[in-house]
Amino acid sequence: MIQSGTWIVRLMMLSALCMAVPSIEAQTLRTTDVPFRPDIRALGMGGAYLAAGRNGSAFLYNPALLVQSHADVGIPFSFGTDQNAIDLFKFINDNKDSLSKFADLTSAGQQKLYDGITPFDGEKTRLRISPMFNIVMRNFGISAYGLVRAGVGIDKGIFEPRIQADGRSDIVVTIGAANYITPKLAIGGNAKIVNSRFTSFDVRVTKAGDTFKTVQDSLRKSNGGFAADVGALYRLTPKTSLGFVIQNIYGKVGNETFPVNVKAGIAWRSNHFTLAADLTDILNKDGVALFNRVFMGGELGLPLIQIRGGFYQGYLSFGAGLNLKLIKLDYAFYKQEFSRRPGLDGRGQHEAQVKIGWGW
Repeated sequence: MIQSGTWIVRLMMLSALCMAVPSIEAQTLRTTDVPFRPDIRALGMGGAYLAAGRNGSAFLYNPALLVQSHADVGIPFSFGTDQNAIDLFKFINDNKDSLSKFADLTSAGQQKLYDGITPFDGEKTRLRISPMFNIVMRNFGISAYGLVRAGVGIDKGIFEPRIQADGRSDIVVTIGAANYITPKLAIGGNAKIVNSRFTSFDVRVTKAGDTFKTVQDSLRKSNGGFAADVGALYRLTPKTSLGFVIQNIYGKVGNETFPVNVKAGIAWRSNHFTLAADLTDILNKDGVALFNRVFMGGELGLPLIQIRGGFYQGYLSFGAGLNLKLIKLDYAFYKQEFSRRPGLDGRGQHEAQVKIGWGW
């Protein structure tokens, strides 16, 4: 029998390995998934950024935004997780002995453990880590980032509980360029080189320690590929802009083809205030309700702090930023809808970022 201390250490290492490489559960909007790094400023604004973005990673949303980007050289590092992550890992830690010795428990002990699993049964807690380096100037940008996402969960199983996890890492290098072709219309493009790794496991809790080598071996395999975006920005008035993007007009990594995502957005900006709204997957390739594809919000920008709010897929979102010149701290909370209609399965998400560098 594996000692409880060794068991929990191996389980944590397995979870960490999955982090070193998104959940394979069905997403509401698969066309917004790979390979894309959400901007924390956009998340606080309800996800709307196609015409509003001006910072270093804005061109990942719309390459044409490079015509209005500020000079930016920075190293952002972001971390995100589901709202229930703390509760899940606390449950696993508090019950590590019972989980590793499940077969030795009495019927009453097993039932008590099953009751504790119920709030988490069949749902994976999602964890995200994304380091990044970008150099952006007017009309040109280059970005390199790692997008690491994992799903970790516990299932009641039939004969005993099961540990489930899967993870994927995308390393993406993006080069973007844009320019005005008329006094009001700008066009731009992104070229993306992508390298991906994937792993997953689903095992009985008493066998979790035996899975380490298998997961480790799967991480040695990777797939490479290429993707491209095109975008446009039209200045409707001095304060109002329209954005249009075809994300992944071409995209393939290994045997996986990225679905095309056609998007449009509008933004209004004054000296200290921005309002924006986006519609993604205009062609509705995923067959989901309209409000699952609508993102809107705003930002109040002051010299030291920024306050953000909006509606992400119909759910309230909010965020804030603290600009200390060479160090910038940001936080965002939003809910992601996991059903095909709004309001049925919204799950809270926390995102935090530290950025070192010069620029926004």
